[in-house]
Amino acid sequence: MIRRHCASAEETRAAGEAFAEVLSPGDVVVLSGRLGAGKTTFAQGVARGLGVRERVTSPTFTLVRPHACANPRGIATLYHADVYRAGSLAEVLDLDLTELVEEAAVALVEWGETAAPVFGDVLSVTLKDDETEGRDLFVDGALALARDDVLKAWAEQ
Repeated sequence: MIRRHCASAEETRAAGEAFAEVLSPGDVVVLSGRLGAGKTTFAQGVARGLGVRERVTSPTFTLVRPHACANPRGIATLYHADVYRAGSLAEVLDLDLTELVEEAAVALVEWGETAAPVFGDVLSVTLKDDETEGRDLFVDGALALARDDVLKAWAEQ
């Protein structure tokens, strides 16, 4: 498991922006943490790192928001999902996120820890906030093992 500490919301966005360099087309990133832990803030940073120009907000009521990307990594679309309101695993399956990310896209899935098995190999980012504005980001999952060196470099930034 890789750990990175962020002392503020802006550091969390910067960590997300740097995390975009870890991503490849077809990746699914599951974001976990309590309400207010910084999942959407981290997602905003990832979006910035992938060249998303529009405003990124929590997709709680729309479930999935596509965002066009402009980057040299071959990632053309970021799908930002929030399955907090999904009533069942079947509803998560109905989103077809795994089908969406097969082509030049990545997906960030907030509250996706219970649905992670649906996605297969994922990067899991767990955010744990502290008493201040800070938080620790913990990265693990099958894809994390394969990208251990690049994630260690990310954690040390």
